[in-house]
Amino acid sequence: MESNREFLVACLCAAWCDTCVAYRAGFLAMAERFPRAEFRWVDIEDDAEAVEDMDVDNFPTILVQRGSETLFNGVMLPHHEHLERLLQKIIV
Repeated sequence: MESNREFLVACLCAAWCDTCVAYRAGFLAMAERFPRAEFRWVDIEDDAEAVEDMDVDNFPTILVQRGSETLFNGVMLPHHEHLERLLQKIIV
């Protein structure tokens, strides 16, 4: 996955996952606080080609990249403050 911005923050989820559905609005709203990052919501079933090489064991799985370099890729508890703390260390 590539982005036009310096960082890419992607949430890998599925439409049928209730946790993901509840997490989505807050995840996308976080883009306002991190303008150097592009935030993407990626449904692993609808966008299977984009995530075919990635292991998604649980939801939500968060991917943070700078260019082609992966800075974080893993399951994160669905609490926006956890992601915000991670991004403050990586992006700010």
